Amino acid sequence: MLKRSIVLIGLTGSGKTTVGRRLSKHLNCAFVDTDEVVSASTGLSVREIFEQQGESAFRDHEIRAMEVIFADSTPRVIAAAAGVVLAERNRQIIRNSISFVVWLDAEPSNLLKRVSGGGHRPLLDGDALAALTAMNATRRDLYAKLADVRVDTKRRTVNGVVKSVLKLVAARGDS
Repeated sequence: MLKRSIVLIGLTGSGKTTVGRRLSKHLNCAFVDTDEVVSASTGLSVREIFEQQGESAFRDHEIRAMEVIFADSTPRVIAAAAGVVLAERNRQIIRNSISFVVWLDAEPSNLLKRVSGGGHRPLLDGDALAALTAMNATRRDLYAKLADVRVDTKRRTVNGVVKSVLKLVAARGDS
């Protein structure tokens, strides 16, 4: 039984949603994806929000979603959208929760292969490698400061990453 939530953070394509879904199955707990909560509350996809309302409005929706998600202290696996760390309010929400924060880390060049063809990621339109590199430069320190642990996902299968996270959770006595 999971004792506290696991929050997965990291760049787009790092595996937060895929790893999170598998972790929740292994741990027999609920899975929450912040982008899905935003979409459910607005009735719009992430891309539609960006196109119709802009990134600033999306970030506002994201903060509200984080407040709703973390108002419930039920232990579960939470995949936090890549840009969640940009807002101080979101970082504060995560810090104030009793969660175990796992940073899924990989270099932008590795992430590029994972995100190619993903039309639902509006910030990667155009030169995706340049966008990922810029995001990495802006967010890397934020991920590092917020995370309890860092898991390198480079050249690792989803199952390998899941096993690593499960070992870390068990070592901390959270399952």
